Amino acid sequence: MSPLPDDIARALGYPYPRPAGSFLFSGGAAQALPPETDFGGRIPVLACGSNGSPVQLLRKFGTSPDYRIPVTAAKLYDICCSYSAHFSGYGSVAAALHPAPGAVTHVHITWLNERELMRMHETEAIGQNYRFVRMEGVGLHCAEHGAIDTVHAYLSLRGSLLLDGRPVALGGIDCSGAPFPVLDQQAIQSRIRDTFAPGMDLHDFIRQNITDAKLRAERTNRLARHAQVFDHPGITTLLDQAI
Repeated sequence: MSPLPDDIARALGYPYPRPAGSFLFSGGAAQALPPETDFGGRIPVLACGSNGSPVQLLRKFGTSPDYRIPVTAAKLYDICCSYSAHFSGYGSVAAALHPAPGAVTHVHITWLNERELMRMHETEAIGQNYRFVRMEGVGLHCAEHGAIDTVHAYLSLRGSLLLDGRPVALGGIDCSGAPFPVLDQQAIQSRIRDTFAPGMDLHDFIRQNITDAKLRAERTNRLARHAQVFDHPGITTLLDQAI
């Protein structure tokens, strides 16, 4: 089988591979997390989609050794990672959070200093697809720190994509106990393509979303008409406009 073109591989690879455990992202790669890692002054940000992957962190932060980002494994309770009702600029159907009582989701937390957080903000389409929030009272257990009551996150402004009235759990993020179907990126793209452009080659459909911003926005708006925005009593919005 021929390898996929780079743009299609990037779109269909979401949310990208990641280590099962904690790691240090530095110099463009995942390294063992040093036991003496200093988390002081760092802001814990939940990675519910691709931000827990070294592949995506490389795209966002490059290979500079100046970035040394601790990324810790964690278990998130009663919330799952679903598909957001929008297409990213690189063609993927991105991630959202969705209530899922009884679910246990294996996520990561990026621990960012102020400079790293500003860079992350620049990559998250804040005000268009996401808002940056603080969440208190969440069930979250970090492999390095134990129970964490407060964490930050990027929440989808579009909400969770609904298929047949139900959210779809994000394939590639390990989750148990969520009463929702699980689809990988190719499967969710195919389902949407079948609705929006029946019979179109899937790669052509994805490439349209990458190259035609107007069409991508129109399709995103169609998805968002049937979506459910995540709500939680402990949410405080910190940033909902582009910086």
